Amino acid sequence: MRSFLFSLLVVPIMSSAQINRSAREFASEQVRQYVTTKLFKDAPYKSISFGQIKSFQDKRNIEIAWTIEHTFEITESRKTFDAKPAVPKEYKFLFFLDDKMKVVRADSYFVY
Repeated sequence: MRSFLFSLLVVPIMSSAQINRSAREFASEQVRQYVTTKLFKDAPYKSISFGQIKSFQDKRNIEIAWTIEHTFEITESRKTFDAKPAVPKEYKFLFFLDDKMKVVRADSYFVY
């Protein structure tokens, strides 16, 4: 009887955690695709970290439902005749997503 009651308490918590994890992974895939196809085309991309997906409430912009922070490196190729190698630059962006996890806007707030 105790195990039954325990499982009634634990199962909803575990399923909620799995849904949040899946949403974060899907948002990460959408952000990765946005970076490689829209922001930095044809540039080598290396993901460093993704933050937690957070709910976003703004009365002025109702299409934005979620935000996620992403840190990544882009290796910019130099088209000069110097012997200098291409240097990777680290970027930190905040991505704004709609309710279907599509990227609506991206803001860069740190460039290293």
